[in-house]
Amino acid sequence: MSEYIRVKGNIVEKTGGVSRVYAKGGIEHNSNGFIDYFAKNHTYGEPEKYVSVFPRLLYVNGHFYNKDGTFEGKINEPDFEGSVDDVYVCDGKSTQKDKNGDDFVTYNNTKILKENDENIVHSDFQKICNIIKHEGLSFENEEYLYIAHTNYNEAKRTKKTMLQLLNSGYSSVEAKFKVEMKTSVNDTISLYSRAGAIDAILRNTNEKKEDPTNGATQWDGEDFLAWGIDSDLKPDSKTKYGHNKFDEYDYIKINKTLYDTFVEKVTNRRGNTISYNSVHDTTKTENGTHSHKTIKKKDKAIYDLPNADFSKEEYWTTGDFYYSNANKKTFGLEATRVAGYSIFWKKIKI
Repeated sequence: MSEYIRVKGNIVEKTGGVSRVYAKGGIEHNSNGFIDYFAKNHTYGEPEKYVSVFPRLLYVNGHFYNKDGTFEGKINEPDFEGSVDDVYVCDGKSTQKDKNGDDFVTYNNTKILKENDENIVHSDFQKICNIIKHEGLSFENEEYLYIAHTNYNEAKRTKKTMLQLLNSGYSSVEAKFKVEMKTSVNDTISLYSRAGAIDAILRNTNEKKEDPTNGATQWDGEDFLAWGIDSDLKPDSKTKYGHNKFDEYDYIKINKTLYDTFVEKVTNRRGNTISYNSVHDTTKTENGTHSHKTIKKKDKAIYDLPNADFSKEEYWTTGDFYYSNANKKTFGLEATRVAGYSIFWKKIKI
């Protein structure tokens, strides 16, 4: 392919930086008049390799998402690299010309999503996003971002994939929601969930990328405030008192500011009480302050928010909330973040 330019006047090129010309063969300058070079320095050297100043176009198959969670499109061409099941994050799309001069769509600044050095399969990515969506309760972007990064942290710690972990007892989401999130879904919470998952997964290929949760590996919702430590019978139980975290860890520490923020967010949503369907015996005398009510022939256990256990002075002697388990455990828990109606925990080895 050749390019021939002929003009009757002058050609003037002016650049603010460096002007370079590369050729596989020779470069000829011919003039019926004269050739002038004006430069402070004039040197000769070995030929340099051509370096493109234009972004490299990747001809790859896959599903493409923007960082904000919007689905941009997919490519599945037989002569392109990779699989349509691969997942990429991009900065939108543009139209380019192929070698034949025909228009084609390309995705800008693409980065493939990997986990444990393997490309994430699109169907797995969709499931991760959908579970994150149903773990959150609010319309706060940070809640879904933190859930995604917390899931990522615990998956790394336990040497599992994010989806393996979410498909275990780690996630309380019902099985009917552990399905693929359709690419056509574009509601706000779905976008937050996708964006959170993308942001967390990008840490696999960018070690300097910040963890916004400060190392959280678990989270809890409103139940933590409702069930308390050990005085109120847990809903749907005949024997279990209080929230499981108080039995499973050596200590639980919550900075007062985080605690106050969590209480404020939950009570702004629920008010001063929260109710559950209850199967425990409502006729016997029980400890704690929760009450019972029958609504439409269903027993309800109604709990104060926050539970009265949290107001006991013995847990606030340091100015922050601090609970110490009488039984020695391997790990303690420290709250790191609050977002939406969730509180996030970092495990501390004792």
